[in-house]
Amino acid sequence: MLRNHYLLIGFVWLFILSACSQGIALTESDHHLVISHFLPGSHPIQTDILKEIGDEWTEESNHSITYDLYPSNALGNAGSQYDMAVTGEADIALSVHGYSPGRFSLVSILELPFFAESAVHGSKIIEHLFHEFPSIQKQHDDSVPLFLFTADPAQLVTKTKRIKSPEDVKGLRIRSPSPLANEILEALGAVPVSMPMGDVYESMERGVIDGAMIPLEALYNYNLHEVTNYITIGNFSTTPFFAVMNKHKYNQFSKSEKSMIHESTGLEAAIKSGEVFDQDGRKGRNLAEENGAKVYEVDKIQIGEWNAALKPVFETWIEEMEKEGYPGREIYHRALELKEELR
Repeated sequence: MLRNHYLLIGFVWLFILSACSQGIALTESDHHLVISHFLPGSHPIQTDILKEIGDEWTEESNHSITYDLYPSNALGNAGSQYDMAVTGEADIALSVHGYSPGRFSLVSILELPFFAESAVHGSKIIEHLFHEFPSIQKQHDDSVPLFLFTADPAQLVTKTKRIKSPEDVKGLRIRSPSPLANEILEALGAVPVSMPMGDVYESMERGVIDGAMIPLEALYNYNLHEVTNYITIGNFSTTPFFAVMNKHKYNQFSKSEKSMIHESTGLEAAIKSGEVFDQDGRKGRNLAEENGAKVYEVDKIQIGEWNAALKPVFETWIEEMEKEGYPGREIYHRALELKEELR
C-alpha cells in the first residue's frame, strides 16, 4: 500500500514537472510586443500601419506573436521613444528623429527644403539613403530599424498674412518642427517658435504665433484647418520618422520569424506610411479650402528666389556633417539624385 502511495506521488511530480517544462517552452516560443508611439490612437499610423503589421504578425505566427499598442506618449514622451526601444521599456517605438536633437544628424537631410515632394517620395528617399550609407545605419545601431519614413512636406500656414515670397515671412512668429527648421525660418527672417503639435491650434487661434510650418495632414488630424486662412505650398521641409525594435527582443525571434518581420516592414511599410500621410494631407488641404483658406503654390520661377534665400542653410548642413566626420556632401548629392530617380 505504501509502495503504491509513493508511486502515485512520483507520477504526480512527473506530471507537474512535465507541465512546467511545457509552460517554459511555451513562454520561450511566444512573444508579446509592447509598441509605443507619440501619435493619437486615432491617427492612421496606428490604425492603418502599426495595427495592420501587428495583426499580420499575429496571424502568420499562429498567434505566437501578440502585441499591445501604447499611443499618445502613454509610456514616455516623444523624445524618449527611441531610448525606450533601446532599453527595452518598449519592444518597438515610433517617433520623429528630430525629437532627439543631434542624435540622428544625417537623416536631417530630408528636413532641408525642396527634397521631398510627397510623403511617399520622402519615404523612398530616406529608406534608400539608410541602406546605402553605413554612417546613417551607425546612428541607429543600438536598435533594429524596421522602417524609416517621412510625413508629407511641411508648408507654411498662417492665420492673418498671406505668404508669396521670402520677404513676406520676415518678422512672423512661426511654429517650427525641428532645430533645422529653425535655421530655415531664421534664414527667411522669421522668428521660429518651438512647441508640440498639440499646442499649435490654440496658439494660432489666440495669436501667440502667426503661423506654423507643418505637413498638411496636421490640418486634418489636429483640426488646424479651423484656424488657417492661408497656405503656401513650397515643400519647405520634411519630417523623418523611425520605427525601431529593441535588439534583445529581436534576437529572441527565430530565423523564420525575423524573415517575416522584415518582409512586412522596410520599404513596403515606409511607402504605406507615406501614403497615409499623403492621403491625410489631401484631406487637410480640402478641409482648409472648404473652410475658406486661400492656397498659394510657389511656382518654378519663384522657387529661385526661395532657393537664394535658403542657400546658406544647405551649405551649413554640409559643413556641419563634414566637421562631424560624416560624408555630408556625398549624402547631399546622392539625395538630389534620388529625388529625381524616385519620383
